[in-house]
Amino acid sequence: MINFINYFMGRIAMVYTALIQHIKISGMAVTLAILIGVPLGIFIIKNEKLSKIVLSIAGAFQTIPSLALFGLIIPILGIGIVPAVFVLFLYSLLPIVTNTYIGIKGVDASTIQAAIGMGMTNFQVLMKVKLPIAIPVIMGGVRISTVATIGTATIAALIGAGGFGEIIFRGISTSNNNLVLTGAIPTAVLAFAVNYVLGVLEKALTPAAMLINKREKKKSVAIAKGIALASILVLSFAGFNSFITKKQPVIVVGHKNFLEQRILGQMLATLIEENTKHKTKVIELGGSNIVFKALESSEIHLYPEYTGTAYTSYLGKTEKKSMDEIFNFVKSELSGNYGIDTLKPLGFENTFAFAVKKATAEKYNLKTLSDLKRHSENLSLCGVHEFMEREDGLLGIKKTYGMDFKNILSMDHGLSINALVSDKADVVVVFSTDGLIAKHDLVVLEDDKKFFPPYEGILLLNSDKMKQYPEIVKLLNQLSGAVTMEDMQKLNLQGIQSEDNLKEIARQFLIEKKLIK
Repeated sequence: MINFINYFMGRIAMVYTALIQHIKISGMAVTLAILIGVPLGIFIIKNEKLSKIVLSIAGAFQTIPSLALFGLIIPILGIGIVPAVFVLFLYSLLPIVTNTYIGIKGVDASTIQAAIGMGMTNFQVLMKVKLPIAIPVIMGGVRISTVATIGTATIAALIGAGGFGEIIFRGISTSNNNLVLTGAIPTAVLAFAVNYVLGVLEKALTPAAMLINKREKKKSVAIAKGIALASILVLSFAGFNSFITKKQPVIVVGHKNFLEQRILGQMLATLIEENTKHKTKVIELGGSNIVFKALESSEIHLYPEYTGTAYTSYLGKTEKKSMDEIFNFVKSELSGNYGIDTLKPLGFENTFAFAVKKATAEKYNLKTLSDLKRHSENLSLCGVHEFMEREDGLLGIKKTYGMDFKNILSMDHGLSINALVSDKADVVVVFSTDGLIAKHDLVVLEDDKKFFPPYEGILLLNSDKMKQYPEIVKLLNQLSGAVTMEDMQKLNLQGIQSEDNLKEIARQFLIEKKLIK
């Protein structure tokens, strides 16, 4: 416990930044949901048919997986805070609309008649009778929506919106439980604190006559005023600090959400900033399709990729070709059809591979994937989500080797390794340059039928954006052949051992290669 506290305190600046981002994302989404949801809930009260339609549509949004919705919205709204807020707003809407509808619908008819008899207009009845009486129910919906949104907002890190999700995903991908807790605990505390604040606000807004303890009203109003003042001061400071420190990024470097990509992302940004006057911004995104769409739409300007991923996932090809043929095909197709330039390979290959613990390899005498095929019915497989649905992944492996696993688990890469190490799975899909292989002393099985296509590390650039900076393109070309397989394995292992210093790890590598001073 003491070790975690020391670890947490050493990263307090990172936690503060993530906290501001998380509050901003969640707060804007819920505020938008309240501004639209409450009036909508009031509007549909007198029309039963319309109310069913509206509530059904609001409910339908919650049935769509959040990551899928993020992926669908990128071509329209891009990446970052805007699409994150929009998606979270859709998820926040149902509880607020529903509770507003139920709360006002449940106001006693005799109370309404009495108000009308006193000469109140319909608007006065709504504002002075219906809404005050319905406040506890409406606030119940707001509280449910807000707490759920704070939790769901962690997924927003996969489209570059930041927040505590970025810390959590980094911890998961490196099997760093302290880092996971550094993101998860503040998320839970934030949800608890906001729920308390909304509870106080609920009592402050509820008519005193409806409270069991009449003194609660006065006390809650005082607390609410104090919280409001403190919030204004904190947000004003954060806004001012952001204003004076904000730098407009010129080159936006993207990367996927696993360690190797994070190191490469920092490497690209450092190389540019150390050799030019241009500023950079590094954005972490989710899976391959998300980051590729972001490049297409100019939301990011460059990112590290792999030839095999571009060849199979983006271009839909499965034909066996040589390493050079695949690179040339990818370069030609991406340039001609997507407006994306492909620079020469970085010098290493990071292909998919199957790994097992030493004890499993010895028990079943496993050395190759053909050996694995003979025992696959008795073994469970664990791997990243996208591998399970790709032709250059599990779908093709089954056809080529005829494997039929006892059980298949699909999860984040870092969690997959943890599942294997904790004996929850027997076989895990890894990347050949993964530092976790050495950390856990895993046995990598040979792809004896040469199923996996070449996965050379390459750089993809948005043509329209980067043609404005020929000096940067020339600079990035210096990385061609500069990063060997051994280099990448070493860098990944260093990253596992020191997740907080990825920028420095990348910087030292560039100094060693004499690419920066």
